[in-house]
Amino acid sequence: MRKITVKDIYSGKPDAKDEINFDGISGFIKTFIVPQNIDLDSLLTGNHCFISGYKGTGKTALLFYLDNLIRERDSSACSSFVFFKEEFAELKKEEFDKYSKRTLSSITIDKDTLLNNLEFEYIWRWLFFKRIVADNEEFNGGLFVDNEHWTKFMKTVSKIKGPINIKKSVIPNKLKIAVPYEDPSGMSIAPEMEVDLRKDTKENNYSIFVKLIDDAENALSKVTKTDIPYHIFVDELEAYFGDQEVFKRDLYLIRDLIFTIKRFNSIFSSSSMSNIKIICSIRSEIVNAISRFIVTKELNKVTSGFEIPLKWNYNNTNSFSHPIMQILLRRIAISESEDEEKYRSDKEIIAQWFPENIHEIDPSNYVLNNSWHKPRDIVRFIISAQNCINSDSTSFSQAVFSSLHKQYSIDSLIEIREEMRALYTSEQIEDIINVFTGFKSIFSVNQLRTRISKFFNNSIMDTNFNSVLNDLYRLGFIGNYLPASQMYRWQHKGDDRLIISDEWRIMIHQALQSALSVGKKLDYSMKRFEKPQIGDVVSFEVKKINKSFVNGLINFYGKSYPAYIHISQIADTYIHDLNDFVTEGEELRTVITEYDERQSKWELSKIYEG
Repeated sequence: MRKITVKDIYSGKPDAKDEINFDGISGFIKTFIVPQNIDLDSLLTGNHCFISGYKGTGKTALLFYLDNLIRERDSSACSSFVFFKEEFAELKKEEFDKYSKRTLSSITIDKDTLLNNLEFEYIWRWLFFKRIVADNEEFNGGLFVDNEHWTKFMKTVSKIKGPINIKKSVIPNKLKIAVPYEDPSGMSIAPEMEVDLRKDTKENNYSIFVKLIDDAENALSKVTKTDIPYHIFVDELEAYFGDQEVFKRDLYLIRDLIFTIKRFNSIFSSSSMSNIKIICSIRSEIVNAISRFIVTKELNKVTSGFEIPLKWNYNNTNSFSHPIMQILLRRIAISESEDEEKYRSDKEIIAQWFPENIHEIDPSNYVLNNSWHKPRDIVRFIISAQNCINSDSTSFSQAVFSSLHKQYSIDSLIEIREEMRALYTSEQIEDIINVFTGFKSIFSVNQLRTRISKFFNNSIMDTNFNSVLNDLYRLGFIGNYLPASQMYRWQHKGDDRLIISDEWRIMIHQALQSALSVGKKLDYSMKRFEKPQIGDVVSFEVKKINKSFVNGLINFYGKSYPAYIHISQIADTYIHDLNDFVTEGEELRTVITEYDERQSKWELSKIYEG
């Protein structure tokens, strides 16, 4: 084994596509972990065709892993990657030669294209027809049997002409259609007719376009597939909240792309083409944007039963056996190994690379608590460590963790900002971030409302308070914390929704606190100027006991407030004399339940044993 430092660890890239482009496929495959809930065969040959998840959960990585798995099972397999709205940088020469049977292309849309068009299924069907024809040509005609049905399909598709090539497909404003017919002299001619796809009233030429697409689909359903497996992977379905027309157009495009993929897979599964499949990744926040901003056309019914969500919440939440920690251990293992077949055990790696505790917390707990249980978190963690002043360290010491923390926090906030772009404008995102910057790491709903009313009146946080909070919870920006039981709730741990109540607190994710200039020290200093809140755990000094009440004072950061506990909160059984349960001068740990305005006292819960 080689003796390496933190800066020698294989980090990869935040985006799996970039990792494969620049670092090659080998390290990516060796360190890939298949999520426990993913059935690979169901994606490759079964009914599932959509992979859903939030940014950084590994959707693109899984597509590339599936592509590699296909090739391991059958070296003759063909796969085609289509990236929505992005140019695809070509692979390095040696990698391109190795994976020459993978076709790479992108779909781009100019800003002013199709702004008046709200239905894109026919256009997507045409693009997929073109993609299938192009892939077959790239594969020397080996994907489909060259018979009369394939010939008819190709001829029908070729009648529709548009700006498309193997590397880049452009969704245009206009298409040209060649419609053959015989003139009176018996000569067959094919004049080109223009179709304006932007027009709201689609008559004449557009109806011809629609009929050609239907004819092409009918022909495709009758073609015969060869034994060569053929997969089309669709990725990077992005839309950004900015120009409203363009944003909504992109959402309509993505919505109808999902419908089209489901349609094609239905055709393939019900014909003699069982070894052809389209698999698409879907960003969860894009689906939320579709539901919020445009007509969904019951999108959920299309994806329900055909999607597999990428989830990394496991029972072994805080241990090195968690799959996210396994990614880190694997990257260390392949980096220090001189023999590709021999790696040290997890136990040996943990013993050398991690201290017993990081800030009095188990190191695996510390890493996971500063993550969203996503593979990209580990990549960001390694890169932050390699760029810190202690990158020459031969282990992840506490000094390394301390020096990487700030940059990791900043990069994590950038990731959250990117996710928010599907829901908010740049100005709105800035307002939202500013609300939490320099505030507190843990706070009540009322405290947040007070801050917004004072400093951010009429901002998106003011006008859409609950909606924004629910979005931030879903994105992992905030979670829930219950002081009484010290319970935490996070979306990435399987807790579906934010609880907005007096008892529950809102907590900024630990990994974001440094970038937002908040933390426990600031919380403590601010508490000195605040009054108690419902849900706070407080120390209660018993001053007087009568038949039904225990009266006294609560101490809250150096200040005393009158309070009481009702007899019903002391014990679950009948109480003859409260003095048998509590004594004057005794201090109890209790929880504030509400403020009794009539008595001007805080009402407390039963004795807190936490």
